[in-house]
This record gives sequence, structure tokens and C-alpha cells, in this order.
Amino acid sequence: MAAFSLNIQKHVEPGLVTSGKFDGSHACLAAATYGGNILVHSPHRQPQITDHDHEQSDRKLSWSGELAELKIGSEIIALCTGRLNEDERDILLIGTASHVLAYHIEDNSDIFYKEMSDGARCILIGKLSWLPNQVAIVGGNCSVTILDSQGIEIFWTVVGGIVSSLAVFDFDGDEENELIVGTKDFEIKVYKKDNLLWDAKETASITTLIGLPYRRFVYSVGNGTLGVYEMAQRLWRVKSKHRVVVTRSFDLNGDGSLEVITGWNNGKVDARLSNNGEVIFKIQLSAGIAGIVEADYRRIGKSDLVIVSSTGEVRGYSSGSTMDTPEPGEAMRDLLAKKQILQMEIRQRAASVPNMYHGTKLAVSLMSAEGAARVALASGPGLLIHCAIVFTEGVFEGETLVVHPSRPKGELEIELRPPKNNPVDLHVKVCVGPAGADLLQVFEMTRQLPRFCMYQIIEKPQQIPDDFTKNSVTAELAERPQRIALWLNQSLILPEEFEIKEDKPNNGNMEIWLRGMRDNKIHCFMVDAAGKLTIQTEDSTFAGDIIQSLALYLGLRELSSEVSFPAEEKKLLDALERVKELKEIDAKLQAETANETTLLKNIIIRLEDARILENIDEMRRRLVQLKNVNADLIKEHEIRMKSYREFTTNLKELNLGVQRAARLRVGKSASNTIANCRAAIQDENSKALVIAIRHG
Repeated sequence: MAAFSLNIQKHVEPGLVTSGKFDGSHACLAAATYGGNILVHSPHRQPQITDHDHEQSDRKLSWSGELAELKIGSEIIALCTGRLNEDERDILLIGTASHVLAYHIEDNSDIFYKEMSDGARCILIGKLSWLPNQVAIVGGNCSVTILDSQGIEIFWTVVGGIVSSLAVFDFDGDEENELIVGTKDFEIKVYKKDNLLWDAKETASITTLIGLPYRRFVYSVGNGTLGVYEMAQRLWRVKSKHRVVVTRSFDLNGDGSLEVITGWNNGKVDARLSNNGEVIFKIQLSAGIAGIVEADYRRIGKSDLVIVSSTGEVRGYSSGSTMDTPEPGEAMRDLLAKKQILQMEIRQRAASVPNMYHGTKLAVSLMSAEGAARVALASGPGLLIHCAIVFTEGVFEGETLVVHPSRPKGELEIELRPPKNNPVDLHVKVCVGPAGADLLQVFEMTRQLPRFCMYQIIEKPQQIPDDFTKNSVTAELAERPQRIALWLNQSLILPEEFEIKEDKPNNGNMEIWLRGMRDNKIHCFMVDAAGKLTIQTEDSTFAGDIIQSLALYLGLRELSSEVSFPAEEKKLLDALERVKELKEIDAKLQAETANETTLLKNIIIRLEDARILENIDEMRRRLVQLKNVNADLIKEHEIRMKSYREFTTNLKELNLGVQRAARLRVGKSASNTIANCRAAIQDENSKALVIAIRHG
């Protein structure tokens, strides 16, 4: 049962709803609407009496009863509230494609305006372990920027992919908050300062992240998946045909523990237990959910769960209220589903099991052949494989592959092509039985594809391109070759285990040639007896994956390297040069637009004068001029938008290049690489950028 409900009768942009106490005591809603405007709803606001009405009209925020509208003039991408200093009043942070605005609703004034070259895709106010005060964390185009209360940048780091969500919580249990970042490249990463503590790969872009107690966090991705991790272990996940718009944590049933609250784009809101995902409550609104916030909207001393739909409907639910009213027929559907499962189990128990099924086994092996990793299945004597179901994340569309041969076979191969170099868990169900059998035996098994399963060991090629050896990474591992051989056996699909032959002339040295089955590129992996590693490859991303995997396996916290990728360097220098050109072009376009705007104002004044004097000929002439100037402004706007899109593309290329260079190192060396590259890009210094990429 809703504690309160109202309707602000405005369209609300999905995901752009927040709440705050802008005067320090009254909870308010803030939501983005069409046209770059922000709507503020304050049900308990005391109207302010002013003797200067013109002062109110000059300000950005104008009140009308309980509602106020703040005109930004740019498309709003991110919105959040919080405190950045000792002031008890919350501020409003607004993110657009080019800047961040900190606004004080109560004072009706800007706090700071910060140009963001990487954009502001998402914003969060929180306390991080390595900083003394609350800060504004801004996720942008392949980067994360941290601003202080004055809008001054105090931290910057690069991440792979456009940042789509942020959260702050205690990930490692040290009672200090870490930063968790979700990207459109399907990655979740946890940072403590600029050190990457943990990362995971999901099956679509990360849409929301919310921290929970006991080192847990909620995540959702763009394909309708919702789940909870406890540190690096996933507790549960569910998948829906609908899309998650917002997630929150709230003690809905009043038991003292937080539940996972989810708002979906079809208007459904559900609450799940955080430890197993069981649904304890759900409601259905008439329109898609735009936002869910926690606010003391009734001024009773405790927060309610406030749900806002895209059409402006607002509902509030209190903690522990009787709100778990089931939908009509829900209980009957659950009972019928349980009945069907029990009837099927009774039929299976009543069926006689043929003697041929007793003691049967299924042979399973992994191999790399014909351009893909493969799972080979073989049934026992007299039995055939009728069907195989493979469930895995990120390999098949829909995550499940059903292989149903036209005729049952004794052996079956399933082709797997993971798109990224990550370990892949396989869950396989195989139905086995004689030809024409009505009763089949089902084998269930779990296997893991190694991280580099899409690379095959080959003989050294007879012809190697002349510039192949120019692309390399060299690092001093200071590890015994035997440990590196163990890593190889774990990371590749090998026909037989790789061993170091100590009695051979090249004692402890290894040279392995690999062929990537995704692109047929050749790679060379060499280690000498002293632990010096050399990777020769034209793919810097593959080299970074090797370095990170080795460092994780060997427990290395620090690793520096010497890098040489001439083509990569040229690509980044071209992007840097293009960014410089586009900045100059943008400055010229802004000046031209300012001149056109001044001319436009003058024409409008002359047109108004002609109207007052009823000079029809002069009005026609001014209208023609107005039309021409307006056409010029539209053309200039299109040119600026095209230039801006090219600017963001080149900036993303630069940030991704910095990310690739940092992944070729570990620890402080990786942090120094990011800092030096960032300084070189800001100074537009191409020589310094090359040095930072090569030497860290």
C-alpha cells in the first residue's frame, strides 16, 4: 500500500531522477525533462517573499508553487545531489556532453562550471578512501575525473570504454571506500586510487551499480540482466526481456537488512533479497520507471522509497509497510508450476531405467582446431548423443546454444568463439541414450575455457615480416621459467602439458609461437632463464592481456616494461594532432557564431522598429536578412556538431591508447604511464607522449 502518491504531470527522462535537501531540511525531487530542463518538486517549501520581482526573472530557477524549473539549455546526461563541503544544504550536479555544472537550488546560483573534454556520462558524490573530503566523481569518454568542492580536478585516470555507471563502497573489507566503474565495453572495474583491484566482464554494457553492506554490490546490464556480487564472487543473477532503468537498496520489509529495488522500463518495480534474488514484492505502474530515490518526503523522521514514472507519477512506500499484495492469479501460477514439476518427477521415478544406463560415462575434452575452441563429447558403447545444451556468458547470442543433430551421434563437437581474452565458464547438459529411446540419461558438467583459448601453438613461421620484431614488449619478471610454464598450461588449450627441459642446451629458455584464431595474426612469446620476458606482436591489446594475466598468476604488484609499437604511436600522434586542429576550428566557429548572433539581434531590433513604423518594405527586407542569417547559423551548428563528434572520437582513441600503454605495466609503473600520458596530452606534447608510452 503506497504511503502517498501524487502526479507532477511532466515527462521525466529515464534514469535522471535524484533527491536532496537543498535548504538543509526539506526533501525535494529533481528530475530532467525534455529540452534540457530540470524540474524541482518541493512539497514543504516555504514561499519566499521578495520586493524585487525583476531579480527573480533574471535567475535561472523560477518557482511556481511546489514546482520550479531550471533551464540548462543543453541535453542533460547525468544528475546527482550531495554535499561537497561543510554546508548542510545539498547541491545539484548536472552533467552534459561538454561540462559539469554545480548549482545551489536554495541560493539560485552557480557554484562552479567545469568544462569536461571527455564529457560527463555519469556523476556521483561520495567519499573515497584516498581523499579527505567528499568529492564529485565524473565518468566520461574512457576516463574518470574527480573534482573537489570548487570544481578543481584533483584526480584523473583512464578506463577502457565509455563510463556508464559509478558506485562507491567498501569492496575489500578494509572499512574504506573503493571506486567501482561500469563501462559500455561490458566491464566492471574496482579501483583504489589508480590501482585496479578487480575487474570482470559481463555480456552487455553496464547500466547501473549500487553498493550493499557486507562487500556486496548490485549490477545490471543492457540486455535485462540483474545480479549481485560479493567481492569477486557472483551470488546470483536473473535475466528479463525488459531493461533495468534504475537500482536502489532499501529496507522494504523492515527486517533491518537492505533489499535490492529495481525499476524496469515496462513500469515494473520489484524488491529482491540480496543474498539469493528472491522476489518479495512487486508493483506495476502505467508507464516506464524513470527513477527511484530514498527521501523523507512526508517529514516523519525516516526515509520513504519514492518511485517516479516517466509520465510524472510519484509513489512513496515506507519501510515495513504492508505492500506485498500479490497480483491477481500470481499465487495460482506459482502453485501450478510446482505441481507440474512434481508430476514430472513422479513420472521419471516410475519409469524403469534400462540396464544399459547403469555405469555409463561421457567423455569430454577441450581442444583448439579449425579456427575455434571446441568441446568434444563422446558417449559410451551402444549409446548416442541426442542433444547437447551449452550455457555460457558472452559467447552465444542469448547465452545458450542447443545442438540437436538430425540423427543421434556417438561423438559431437561444439564450436566456441569467445570474443575477448577472458576465462569462460561452460555449463553443459548432454542427453544420451540408444537410438529411438523415449527415456534419456542427462549428463551435467562444468568446464572452464582458458583465457587464451583462441590462440593456437604453431611452429616458427619460415617467413616473418621485416617489421614484426619492431613491435615488442620487454619486461623483467625475475621468476623461474617453470612457474611461467605452469601459467602457460593453465592459460592455453594444449595437446599436452608444456615442460621445461633442464637437460637441453638452452636450459630454461622458451620460445613459443602463437596464431590468433580470430584474426590469424602471429605472436611470439619468449622467456630466458633469468626470467626476462619478450612478447613480439602487432597487437598491443593482446600483449597487455598477457602481462596482466602473468602478473595476476605470479602475484606481481610492480612490473615495468619497455614498449615499442611504432604503428600504435603514429596512430596516437595523429589523434593528438587532430585534437589540436579541432580545438582551433571550434574556437573559430564560436567566434563566427558570436558575430552571427550579434547581427541577428540587430536585425530583430530593426525589424521591430519597422513594424512599429508600419514600414512594410523595410520589414520584408529585414525578414529576408533574418532568414539568411538563420540559415547560416543552422549550417554553422551542423559543422560544429560534426566537429564535436570527430573531437570526441579522437579523444576516445587517445584515452584508449593510454589504457593500452598502462596495461603493459603493473602497479606504480602503470600509474606513472597514465599520469605522464595525461600531462603530455594536456600540453599537446607529442614527444612526451611517445616517451611515456615507450618507457612508462
